[in-house]
Amino acid sequence: MIVTTRKIQFIFGLSICLAACLSATAGYGQQRDSTRVDTVRSTNYNPFRPNFRLNDRYGDPFSNFTTYSPLYLKDPKSLKTDVEVDTGRNYNIYEKMGTVNFRTPSSMSFEEFSRQQDQIIKRNYWQSRSKALDGESAVSSRNLIPKIYVSPTLDRIFGGSYVELIPRGFVNLDFGGQWQRIENPTIPLRQQKNGGFEFDQQINLSVVGKVGEKLAVTTNFDNNNSFDFQNNLKVEYTGFKEDIIKKFEIGNVSLPLNNSLITGSQNLFGIKTQMQFGKLYVTALATTQRGKQSSIKVSGSTNGAAQGRPFEIVGSNYDENRHFFIGQFFRDNFEGWLGTLPQITSGVNITRIEVYLLNRQNDTQTTRNVVGLMDMGESDKIYRKDILTSAVAPKSPTANNANDLFTKLDGISPKSDGINQALEGLGFKNGTDFEKITSSRKLTPSEYAFNKELGYLTLQRKLQNDEALAIAFEYTYNGRVYKVGELSEDYGNKPEDEVVYLKLLRPRKLALKMIREKFYLPGI
Repeated sequence: MIVTTRKIQFIFGLSICLAACLSATAGYGQQRDSTRVDTVRSTNYNPFRPNFRLNDRYGDPFSNFTTYSPLYLKDPKSLKTDVEVDTGRNYNIYEKMGTVNFRTPSSMSFEEFSRQQDQIIKRNYWQSRSKALDGESAVSSRNLIPKIYVSPTLDRIFGGSYVELIPRGFVNLDFGGQWQRIENPTIPLRQQKNGGFEFDQQINLSVVGKVGEKLAVTTNFDNNNSFDFQNNLKVEYTGFKEDIIKKFEIGNVSLPLNNSLITGSQNLFGIKTQMQFGKLYVTALATTQRGKQSSIKVSGSTNGAAQGRPFEIVGSNYDENRHFFIGQFFRDNFEGWLGTLPQITSGVNITRIEVYLLNRQNDTQTTRNVVGLMDMGESDKIYRKDILTSAVAPKSPTANNANDLFTKLDGISPKSDGINQALEGLGFKNGTDFEKITSSRKLTPSEYAFNKELGYLTLQRKLQNDEALAIAFEYTYNGRVYKVGELSEDYGNKPEDEVVYLKLLRPRKLALKMIREKFYLPGI
């Protein structure tokens, strides 16, 4: 229906246009008849033909200005210009197309012709210089910084009296911002909107500086390089054939040797000098080695054995702040349980585990004020032996009753506002023995993984320097059930203003023995 309406409107509009055109034509015909216009002369006028006409020049082609615009066509090749000198030292100029004079011949005196030739030569010279500065010349090109000419007294030292800098490279800077707003009434208004600016830059720059013909300074920098020695800096002085100092280098130098028995070093940083005294050549170096070359030889045999260079990785330097033993009991028996691979004979089965971390995602479902205690559940590896006492035999399984920590916690108020003062009153140090995590959130199972037989925890991301990790878990060992920390079922009826006691995990303070010894984690 809408299409039909549009068609009717279009036909109606077209009919009005045709009627208007016909009426205008009829009126125009009546006006011509009434004024009696000369129809013979008016028929020669066509308003659709352009009235533009080319203006040809007059006079000789030398003294007249010729445009260099590409919009104007050049003279064809069949149009030739001939110049003849008569006995009166006058130059007769003919422009012919074949044998026919295309333009009227013109004449110039010797002085006028010489002056015109000088102007043409000067104009061509400056045009060639301008093209060279714009990079259109194969010999020279334009630089960002032109040559700087200094005192001629430096010519004897550097073999030239100019300073030239040639920079190359690029600098990229990405600037943006990201903000988000969470309309959650349980979150304060200032915390509902967060975000910030984002910057990303890339610098790839190389500079070649010259002072005369002898001194050259070369440097390059790239912030994407993985090692410092990839950014080179070199000052090189090269003497002439008759100079004693043949070459003097400062910065990244090399010592190539022309033999296969002794190889020269390539990654050196220092000073290198090459001198010549008659037929004696002297090369002196004072450098530091910024890299070294090493090789590993692996050889096979008939029984499939191989030999190689052993290496060690210290546990505290390997993928730090991601892998944690949940108790010292699991660290002490870790290597023994792996002695019967591929079967693990630990007898441990972790049935439940809860992990709490600082809330950075505005999660309001599983938030809780918790206090993580480092010595919770430990029997013999107690950090504060002056305060806590072990209640079981050494190397006993990690459990809440392994020491008297919970007995001391029963004597203080678990209110969140005064828990720090209460724990410090017992002798514990804030930041070392315990950490209070306000509004912590419970991690989902997809954010971590744990081995239920070996007792270690692996986070999906690194633990930041301002974050603390606290856990509570339950496991069985040799038919008995052990619990560490307070699980959800233990504090389900606790008020919101009371804290929950959990075990604090730290990569450097949980198990002191783990830092000093070398260990590995399976599956990593």
